[in-house]
Amino acid sequence: MYIGPYRFDLELRELIHTRSESVSSFKLSDIEYLVLHQLMQARGQVVSTESMCDQFLPKKVSHQDIATAVNNIKRFLGREHASWIENITKQGYLLHAKAKAKPMLTCALSGISIKNYLLCLILGILLIIFLAMNLTTTSDISLSMPDKVAIKGTESILVPIYSLDDDKDKYHVQVQELALKLANCKQVKWQRIYVAPTNDGSKLEFVMNNLADDGKACANLKVKNVGTDWHFIDDAWLKEAGICE
Repeated sequence: MYIGPYRFDLELRELIHTRSESVSSFKLSDIEYLVLHQLMQARGQVVSTESMCDQFLPKKVSHQDIATAVNNIKRFLGREHASWIENITKQGYLLHAKAKAKPMLTCALSGISIKNYLLCLILGILLIIFLAMNLTTTSDISLSMPDKVAIKGTESILVPIYSLDDDKDKYHVQVQELALKLANCKQVKWQRIYVAPTNDGSKLEFVMNNLADDGKACANLKVKNVGTDWHFIDDAWLKEAGICE
């Protein structure tokens, strides 16, 4: 399910930006996830704040909690796409089926981020990949998000990200072998490990993050000129890279 270029991943409970040189994701809290899920299901229709609150019973959730959740989601969407979600006065919220026309005047404060709220995303989950071959086709390229790979014996997940659909088959064996090597680690330090190879093998990028938003729960790693051979990845390298302990 999409909001413009943002993909709503039900399994990971994340919003993932898929159409830019930087791939970023936003981990949704329980309230944010349920609010966005309701808006997606009733797309093009107003969802009342009361019905959103009822989804959490017997837990008590206030109108302000719902408003905060919506604002957090819109803040991640940014100024360009936040207008997809509209606050309907005294009724509730509406997720538009198409982008809403931009008003002539906008509040300058509406796009300002909460201090440190997106620090982890900016430093770690922003993954610079793709598009070195032909920049003129950037707007026509959409990322392919294949199935996530559970790392056996852990709660961690390996998420491969490709610039071309053909790369799924090209790097399938390498991704599976990497998952096996991670399973052999004494302990995997990260809950999410994103791996992004370029089509020509000129670069292999890793972004690791944990679900906690403490400003220290993310890391970024780039390896150049690896080709399609990932045999340099062994137990010693995984420890040195800070992926395993």
